[in-house]
Formats: sequence, structure tokens, C-alpha cells
Amino acid sequence: MVLREPSAVSDRRPTLAVSVNVGAFNLGAAAGSALGGAIMAADALRWTGLAGAVLSLAGLALTHLILPRRQAAKPTRDTTVPAAP
Repeated sequence: MVLREPSAVSDRRPTLAVSVNVGAFNLGAAAGSALGGAIMAADALRWTGLAGAVLSLAGLALTHLILPRRQAAKPTRDTTVPAAP
């Protein structure tokens, strides 16, 4: 794919971000429904709450791994503030 106008790509970034977000949400909903259906088919309804909690914690862990982290600013050696003239 040859890009002739870089601005054409950057204009579509928000659309791509929204579509990926919606796709991930739908994938999570499908996975939860499949797991819930499997639990119901096995007549293990008492485990649905635990399965939901495990899926929620897994989602939280994935979010923690994926999100970028900010580094704290390192203090400089000279931390004195000069006096106003």
C-alpha cells in the first residue's frame, strides 16, 4: 500500500480506534456468553458468579498490561528557585 497523503491516514485514526474498541467489546461479550452457555449446559449455575468475577479480573489485568505508563519526572540536582529581579 502506497500512501501519497499522510494526512489522509491521520484523519482516519479516530475511526480506527473506535472500531477496534467496539470490536473488542463485542469479542468480550461473545466470550462471556459462550462461557455462560457452557456453564449452564453443564448444570453448574452456582459457578456463574465466580466465572464472571474471573472474566472481570482477566479484563482488568489485560487493561493494566496494555495501557502505557508514565515515568515520573526525575528531579534535577539544582532544585533551587532563582529569586525574582
